Amino acid sequence: MTSDPVNSLRAQLAVDGAMRTVVAAILDRCDRRGALPKAMVLHCRSREEHEAAERLLAVVAVRPIGGGRSAVRLDLARADARLRAEGWPGLSEVLYEVTRRIPRNLRAETVELRERAAGLARALADHRAGAAGAFLRAQAQRLAAGSGELFELAAGPAGSERLEKELEITARSIELAEQNRQPVRLANFSRRATDSTKGLRAGDRRYSRVADALLEHLPGLGDRVAAEGPRDPSERRRLALECLGIFRNETPIDVLCHGHCILEKRGRRLDAPAVHHELGEPCKLLLEHLRDARVVELHADRVVSIENETTFNDYVEWVRSHGRNEIVLLSEGQANWAVVRLLRMLATAAPALPLVHWGDMDRFGVLILRSLRHRTVLPIMPEWMDVETFERFAAAGLPLPECEREEIESVLSASPDALGGDLLGAIRDAGRWIEQETVAEEVLGLRTTRWAPLRDTP
Repeated sequence: MTSDPVNSLRAQLAVDGAMRTVVAAILDRCDRRGALPKAMVLHCRSREEHEAAERLLAVVAVRPIGGGRSAVRLDLARADARLRAEGWPGLSEVLYEVTRRIPRNLRAETVELRERAAGLARALADHRAGAAGAFLRAQAQRLAAGSGELFELAAGPAGSERLEKELEITARSIELAEQNRQPVRLANFSRRATDSTKGLRAGDRRYSRVADALLEHLPGLGDRVAAEGPRDPSERRRLALECLGIFRNETPIDVLCHGHCILEKRGRRLDAPAVHHELGEPCKLLLEHLRDARVVELHADRVVSIENETTFNDYVEWVRSHGRNEIVLLSEGQANWAVVRLLRMLATAAPALPLVHWGDMDRFGVLILRSLRHRTVLPIMPEWMDVETFERFAAAGLPLPECEREEIESVLSASPDALGGDLLGAIRDAGRWIEQETVAEEVLGLRTTRWAPLRDTP
């Protein structure tokens, strides 16, 4: 390029695809750095591209790497100096002029974008509290580092406006979920949070972002979900929202109840639990049955919720055979909202009625009990989940899984005086946990087994 380099090169670009590729590669590198680099490596996909680089920069400025022709080192500083010595603008100026590209500094633009996006998140965080505020502050850090899917959104078309809108919607969804006190379908919750029933759809990015933020920033929620033993991230997210009363579909949410109680709903008596109790059977009540209903009659000396179905059936048989007057509910692990609602209804109808829960003697069992007390706001006490019962049946226990001692230590450190702490300490020290089903018949006297004393382990 010794004469009129702009017009000469522009004519070549019009007919030479290899030359266009080489020029574009050089300008892309200039844009990334904000200036012409002294040298760069070009990976030629064809002999024509190698030759085009030699015509553009001169043969002496193009050196093969490794003895082949596919990778070459371009001495851009040498080509730039030659142009300037001949009185022409520098190499990058000529290439930008020929291609009519606007020079950029992507590195500086990225720094500016990070600062702008992070500042936007911090400004929004100033007006949010709780998990929503914590989410926005965490996002500000990620945006400042230029990472995450929201940074990708900010870097796209109309990025700032779209980022602000998405942060607002996500924060509002988190805030409403944290404040939710009544069971609600996901579609209806979505309409409240996003103005669209499709704004939060199971599996989409926003749904995952909201659920993950709640798990990370809402105290206690992660433990409640962990007590269910979720198998994968999608199940963790579903359980997180269900713990806060947000369900994809309320129809499958039910509680198995055995005992004499009669409900009233919209002036109609619902006596199915009492009828089934007379027949010696439990009755399944849907959450929809319990909505807007109240307990108008019950005959019971106490209410017992039981974690596992096998033990529930054993206990119902025991209650019947001993003529005991109790209402027995199946919680099936972490109690769903039908269990929670019925417990509240029973407590409202008979405030002095004792409430107890019987579950596994392990970390999850204690966390399920604590969660049930927290969600019902009722003084539910443990039944056969104490140190004395544990030591009696410790020989029937199973070895703690690897790292479970550390998990128990973490729970005890976080809440040393919480209900069940003494049992957790005994489980940790013994290195064993006890499934409810393993000892239920012995506890109830339905079967007698002489358990060998538990030997101390070194």
